[in-house]
Amino acid sequence: MSSIFFVVLGVYVAIIMGIAIWSYFRTETEVDFLAAGRSIGPIVGGAVLAATQISAGTFVGTAGRHYLAGVSWVFPWLGLWTGWLVCAFFVAPKLRRLGALTVPDYISARYGSAKAGALAGVLIVVAYTIYLVAQFQAGGEIAEVVFGIRPLTAMLIIVASTALYTLLGGVRSSSYIDFLQTLIMVAALIVAVPVLLNQVGGGSPLAAVERSLDFLDTLDDRLVGWYYSPRELLAFAIAFGLSIAAAPYELTRFYSMRDERTVRKAIFVAIGFQVVIATSIMSIGMLMRVLFPNLPSQDQATATMALHVLPPVVGALLLVAMLSAIMSTVNSILLVTGAGVAHDLYGKFVRPEASQKHLVNANRVAIVVLAIIPLFFALQKLGDVQGIVLEQAKFIASFFFVPIAIGLNWRRGTAKGAVASMIGGFLACLVWTLWFQEHYFPLYGIDSVELGVGASLILFIIVSLMTKPNPGQTLEPFFGDK
Repeated sequence: MSSIFFVVLGVYVAIIMGIAIWSYFRTETEVDFLAAGRSIGPIVGGAVLAATQISAGTFVGTAGRHYLAGVSWVFPWLGLWTGWLVCAFFVAPKLRRLGALTVPDYISARYGSAKAGALAGVLIVVAYTIYLVAQFQAGGEIAEVVFGIRPLTAMLIIVASTALYTLLGGVRSSSYIDFLQTLIMVAALIVAVPVLLNQVGGGSPLAAVERSLDFLDTLDDRLVGWYYSPRELLAFAIAFGLSIAAAPYELTRFYSMRDERTVRKAIFVAIGFQVVIATSIMSIGMLMRVLFPNLPSQDQATATMALHVLPPVVGALLLVAMLSAIMSTVNSILLVTGAGVAHDLYGKFVRPEASQKHLVNANRVAIVVLAIIPLFFALQKLGDVQGIVLEQAKFIASFFFVPIAIGLNWRRGTAKGAVASMIGGFLACLVWTLWFQEHYFPLYGIDSVELGVGASLILFIIVSLMTKPNPGQTLEPFFGDK
């Protein structure tokens, strides 16, 4: 297996580095680096959106949650796709029309406040540092199970390889590599599920499914019913749905697409890819529980399948797909956090007179620094991978959904309202998560994301109504002449 894996990996790395070098020679300005010259079409754009969201949290964490909890974990996917639809009709077209480079650019333009944009940049760096922890931890889990190497070694390899192609070509290389990575992920999963069904036995795929469900029902009837309560699942769905509708690492990808029509088409292409991936991941998690009911960690389900169940070539392809999922998300996070530091903070407040070449280099330096910081936290194993992903989704929803999604559709929102909304949502989510969630959720059914978004919305409305409306020239790009 290892020799086949390294051959497949070698071919994969050669291709992505070729794309990165090609992109490097086509990257001259900050618009090239952060928005690919606004040249991405709907198919590649849809694959980019799918690959960015399909992360270690999916291949390792979501498969692990299906292994642990069974079918009921499908509800967060429904929340996610609802969030994509909200984004397609109420958020994405207006963002693309603005023609900015980052989400803090939008915050600054919409509310006429550079300080509000700077706050958004800081919050992006904080939230996505948490997300990078999950990606690095997943890479360590995979390497430990498959190759028996230290997690730190695997994390360093992932950081170095992903940072390199991100540094070279920016969003242009990232987009075409994400397209390749999405195709690899879909192909690997489509092949893996029939192999698992065959291992379960029963004579036909349908018989294998029935046999699996019977076994899971006997093992723990919650695996084919309600492992989590409907109230908990609603909270999970809200977290993923609201966060994806306002996730900076996804929203910034809209700026690289040709126009508003392209953006909307790309979202539906992304949903199509994700339906295939979600169905396959659910099947893998539950079938692995049938074949290996007592794994030491739920997060080891997919790697164990690649190592012990799949034929060597298919297993190698799946491992590369898992690596692709991690790299595509790490790459997107590094781009958006690097831009948060270099473009939104350094370029606007420290060196506003900097040349385009200097700003591109500043982005590259920020990417390197921000790639290293999460390694320490990943080595501490702060929780299961999906749990870490869920927490960052709650924070993103709490401080960005209201000023982005509501702000794009309510002209009365003001800069002070947006600042109060972001700070209040962040603090409400943080305080509830750290000190109250575990004790009070069972009693009152209030999740941190609901409290965070609720506080953010209330503060946005009240503070906006108490402060002076934004001038017409600030609102015109978003609301026309109304």
